[in-house]
Amino acid sequence: MRTTVVLASLACACAGAPAGPAGTTAYVASTTGGGEQRWTTELQDPTTSTTGTGAAATTTTGASEPELPSEGFHCDPRLQDCPAGHKCTPFASDMADDWNGARCVPLVADPAGLGEPCETEGHPHSGIDDCGPGLMCWYFESTTDLRGRCLGLCDADDGCVDPDARCYVQQSASYLCYPLCDPLAQDCPPPATLCVRSSSVDGFICRYAPAGEPAGAGTPCDGETDCAPGHVCDPVDLVSGCAGERCCAPLCSLSQPSCPAELPQCQAYDPAPPPEYADVGVCRAP
Repeated sequence: MRTTVVLASLACACAGAPAGPAGTTAYVASTTGGGEQRWTTELQDPTTSTTGTGAAATTTTGASEPELPSEGFHCDPRLQDCPAGHKCTPFASDMADDWNGARCVPLVADPAGLGEPCETEGHPHSGIDDCGPGLMCWYFESTTDLRGRCLGLCDADDGCVDPDARCYVQQSASYLCYPLCDPLAQDCPPPATLCVRSSSVDGFICRYAPAGEPAGAGTPCDGETDCAPGHVCDPVDLVSGCAGERCCAPLCSLSQPSCPAELPQCQAYDPAPPPEYADVGVCRAP
């Protein structure tokens, strides 16, 4: 495991300025008010101080940096516009359970690459990890064991470095490139145990299963991750006996359909699916 960033070292330059040498200042449009807001990336020059006198005197030399901002957007993760030696990463203020800002954090000496093991410091949405620029540690072992693997962040054109991943645009501050998966095989590596349909992605991606018992066929659902593996969250008119606005329905193979009696028809999940999902269907009511 590479040396991870420790919380004690988080005093760093974290303003959203274009990459450049220490001591630069950028002006960016404010996201919370009119006019321009000033973000500085200035790093102070090394200073020397002497403590005590005579033989007991000690001299210390070091550089001081601004503390990490605790909220707001200070850089663009899709542009990676931080000073040299830093990366722009989404984070959650006040240890929230979703990303709501972006800031520059220092890179470790030997950062992990795409798909490599990694570790996040503090809490799952801190954004402090040992992945390289344009990457973020995700797919943790658990909410307390923050070892995972480095996923790519979407670029400015919603593209991904990994050809087998797709940019998942969320309402939060994060634009992660999630790996594609086979919904019939449910081949996501643990702990990302659900291969689910996504409204933001043309296909299926690996996601976490939520806490609690997953919903089976015919059970009301609010989203794809509410359903058991191998199911999707379909509108009420497509699921017989559904007591909600949407209910879980099992997936099926169009070439070898196998559906329950209450949902006997295996229909294509998408009228024009990508080639890799041409055989994927959903068991639906007649």
